[in-house]
Amino acid sequence: MGTPENSMVIGALLHFERPLHLGALRDLVRDRLIPHRRFRQHVVEASHPFGGPVWRQDVEFDLDEHVRQLEPPERPDLGALAELCEERLNHPLPSNRSPWRFELVQLATGGSALLARVHHAIADGRALVALLQQLADETLPVPMPATPLEQAPESVRRGSFFARLAGLFRLVGLSGDPEGLLRRPLSGYKHAAWSAPISLASVKRLAEAGNHHVADVLLAAVAGALDRYEREHGQVPQSVRALLPVAMPEITGGGLGNHYASVFVRLPLELADPQARLEAIARDMSSVRTGGQSQVAAALVRLAGSVAPAIERWAVRRWSRRASLVVSSLAGPTMPLYVAGQLLKSIVIFAPAPASVGLSLTCFGYAGALRLGVLADRAVIERPEDLVTAFEDAIDELGRGRADDVPAGASRRG
Repeated sequence: MGTPENSMVIGALLHFERPLHLGALRDLVRDRLIPHRRFRQHVVEASHPFGGPVWRQDVEFDLDEHVRQLEPPERPDLGALAELCEERLNHPLPSNRSPWRFELVQLATGGSALLARVHHAIADGRALVALLQQLADETLPVPMPATPLEQAPESVRRGSFFARLAGLFRLVGLSGDPEGLLRRPLSGYKHAAWSAPISLASVKRLAEAGNHHVADVLLAAVAGALDRYEREHGQVPQSVRALLPVAMPEITGGGLGNHYASVFVRLPLELADPQARLEAIARDMSSVRTGGQSQVAAALVRLAGSVAPAIERWAVRRWSRRASLVVSSLAGPTMPLYVAGQLLKSIVIFAPAPASVGLSLTCFGYAGALRLGVLADRAVIERPEDLVTAFEDAIDELGRGRADDVPAGASRRG
């Protein structure tokens, strides 16, 4: 799924209230992550288009190369941290080493930030969050394991080979998304931004008030943000498709690796009313949950391993043209974590986008707060912070639309 413009690397930015020391971090990684063999292996590409890549042991493995401390000229504040995070997210991982890296930086505020980058070939977002939880102190209460905010129901994870094949052809035959702000040739350089904390309880109340799912509300807020962004840039908003990853553990059986499939969800930007957008998205998501697209998505994933890589890349390129962005949602630990005795204050996740898709939005819940992480190709979104602000405002708009359903005094923002 990766291209020179879109490397399939997941980023996670962890903010600690007090300094986290490099030695303690390396000890935790050595004891809890290195035993997973993928963290000691690298990928060797095939020499011809019909051969597949393979995992090989990294015979020169050096933990110090993977867990490092960054030493900028001055300790960054939160504003400078955003610039440093963006710069590192655009720095490629070495191809001759296991594709992951943890980079620690001490902040001017007295705390620390840790940027973890792990290639999607090692783990999907859900598995990565579970791995990060393994770094947490064992002496404290164990939080709930990471679970997706959106998961395919059991009834749609199976199907005959011919049904999956038919679904795959339907998928490839979908028309492409319209050319516009979100569908442009990619530059390969990514801008990054993230939101302030948003109360997850408030988002859940919004969903419950309309008998919707949390994912429906988040997608409606994304649609509202894109509607505003396009209008501010002189565009007439029109519907676009978003790729929504859904957890499907039975694809490979759990653990490391990739256990998800992506479904297409229409975002009706042309609907000006926030509640109308929410209702339209909820109807589309209902059809996704009851069958249909989940079977198509599962077909693509199950068939991918049975065809030559050259054919797979062709299918991925055609598939990616059908969407303008990726929207991921993950529910992380419900209680705060401590790592080497230090409180983990917040987590932001930056999921990559495949092939020709230039925008990825990731909603991640941690300790009662939701944060949006934006990773955008600069040819598509020049100022992702504007999109973040529009998303926060769209959540507020949905809240005002349901004001009577929200308890008095309840905070809609963290």
